[in-house]
Amino acid sequence: MSFVESYKVNGTSFDSHKFAIADVRQATPSYKGENLDPAMDHGVRWREKRFSSRVETWNMWVCDADDTTGLPPATRAAQLAQHNANLDEVMTILMTTHAATGYDAPLQVVRKMKKTPSSPADEYRLNYGELAGPIEMGKDMTDSYSEFQAQVLYLDPRWYECDSSGTKTDSSLTATGDPGGTALMTRMSIELASGTANPYIENTTTGSKLTYTGTPSSALTIDTVGYTVKDGSTTVTGNLDRTGSTTTDWFQLRPNVSNTLSSNVAFTVTYTKAYL
Repeated sequence: MSFVESYKVNGTSFDSHKFAIADVRQATPSYKGENLDPAMDHGVRWREKRFSSRVETWNMWVCDADDTTGLPPATRAAQLAQHNANLDEVMTILMTTHAATGYDAPLQVVRKMKKTPSSPADEYRLNYGELAGPIEMGKDMTDSYSEFQAQVLYLDPRWYECDSSGTKTDSSLTATGDPGGTALMTRMSIELASGTANPYIENTTTGSKLTYTGTPSSALTIDTVGYTVKDGSTTVTGNLDRTGSTTTDWFQLRPNVSNTLSSNVAFTVTYTKAYL
């Protein structure tokens, strides 16, 4: 069995002879934030919204097949035992309650999908989630096949470009350009060259601007995920000034448009394309 598009969860394919996701119900994330309702003006004023988390519903089945042969065992007792072993395996993965090293949540989900209509090829996208509710399952005690639904909550609603093993794919900008993707990108590493007083980087497309006060002795590395700034190996976060309209995010890249980037030093913005 091999679905054209499928999921891998914590390194295990959920497209196998023993268990699989039959279909996925996807929903876009809801908006966070509200428009302003000024008392001394007519109507309301629009304010930029943010995406909340999202939930997917997986319709799954588990059977009595051996994963190597794709066939059930010869005896009825062995078939029931194989079904229970397969069910234990998938439940052990889904019910994980701790995040592994490098994971943002207990479940690492790698989505295999097709891209490029003229020459279809595999592309992979990554997200992290956790089981969002109990699993209900009706099981005939003489049967060796089960169906159930699993709801998976993605805390960050964005999917990120990756390879087949779930390692994020780095992209970079060293000048004005389109970052790609379909979702606003706020997680990145920015490197500013050394030797210039008060180096800065600005994205006039999104209103993001970061300015370092002083003259760094080494290349500055700005981490917008950990909210840190390093001059070489020395932490100098307190020297960074965040101005413009996106001080909460530190820096933004807007998808599908050319982002106008400017700086008084050479720079590299390293990020992963984000998708909804």
